[in-house]
Amino acid sequence: MIFFKNVLKFLISSLVIVLITFVLSLVIDFFYGKKILIKLDPFLSKTQFYERLVRIDHEIYHHTLKKNVNYKKMPSFGGLHTFCTDNHGFKYKCKKNRDKKFNIGFLGDSFVEGLGLNYEKTFVGIFENERKSSVANLGATSYATKIYLSKMKYLLDNDYFFDHIILFIDVSDLYDDNVFYKLNKNFSVNVRNFDNKRLKRKKFLRNNFPLTNYYMYVIKMTSLKKEDFAPKKNDKPFFYEKSRLKAKWTYSKKDKIDGYLYPISKTQKEMLQNIEKLYYLLSDKGIKLSIAVYPWPQQIENNDRNSKHVEMWKNFCVGRCYKFIDFFPFFFEEVEKTSYLEVYKRYYFWNDVHFNFEGNKAIANRLIEEFQK
Repeated sequence: MIFFKNVLKFLISSLVIVLITFVLSLVIDFFYGKKILIKLDPFLSKTQFYERLVRIDHEIYHHTLKKNVNYKKMPSFGGLHTFCTDNHGFKYKCKKNRDKKFNIGFLGDSFVEGLGLNYEKTFVGIFENERKSSVANLGATSYATKIYLSKMKYLLDNDYFFDHIILFIDVSDLYDDNVFYKLNKNFSVNVRNFDNKRLKRKKFLRNNFPLTNYYMYVIKMTSLKKEDFAPKKNDKPFFYEKSRLKAKWTYSKKDKIDGYLYPISKTQKEMLQNIEKLYYLLSDKGIKLSIAVYPWPQQIENNDRNSKHVEMWKNFCVGRCYKFIDFFPFFFEEVEKTSYLEVYKRYYFWNDVHFNFEGNKAIANRLIEEFQK
């Protein structure tokens, strides 16, 4: 009996110590977490810090880039780069103010934004420098067709004008439209209710308990399966499961895919309707629309030459688009000359889906050729 009492006493004492330690760690995290994290992992903490400053909420089209940003050392998977925006919140050269009239507006997600690169090294920047046109980079991370429509309506309603919009539709747009975004009757965009709660929890944890958030991230990364990682010799890239999932619809024969909320065909129909509304919105203002498509590494890896993604937008463009620009053939021709791995190493950031500087140059060069025809 005495033995069990001692065991119970020990367990209670241990539990109290654990609880006190837990509460103290949260208190320390709340008041000093950011300072500790900078010492612990300066690269990651700076990345999270800058991302929060650069990317802001928007009351109509969900999120955008902050105006007049001028960061000389923005961390990313491409190393340190310069990140600047103009007085409109468009990624551009540093310390530049411009009016609201542009020859060309490039619309898209992180590929158009040029994630991880100085503006001058993105295909938008290279194109502008070569063509000497007035160009607006309207892209931002995680945009999709609902935001394209919402943002363009907002800009046109606020006296912006473009002679031509070139819309780069990303493979991941279908997933984001399917899972995250909701387009309202007034053309505003917000995330679906279930996701709102999740994002609020994540934001609260990240802002108030950065150390706890950091260690949760570390645990998540170290818990990934071994087969998800590249071999030690780095002879093959690995992609997070979510990245594979976002591209899967283009080469899967299934209409219902685990991880998506709705059938693929349903979202395809909605996307086509969104871009048709965008087409009429632009047409009424005398603005030309062109659509461009490009492959993710997973599509090249799966030999997705005749992609559903390409066919979908190629068919849409008949009778509507000024140009339909298909970058798929270039990358598959490069594979035939060398290999998938060589193409991936040359044109994409390692272990990511985004184009590096060489990839951006390749897109820019073909874009320039297309507009010289």
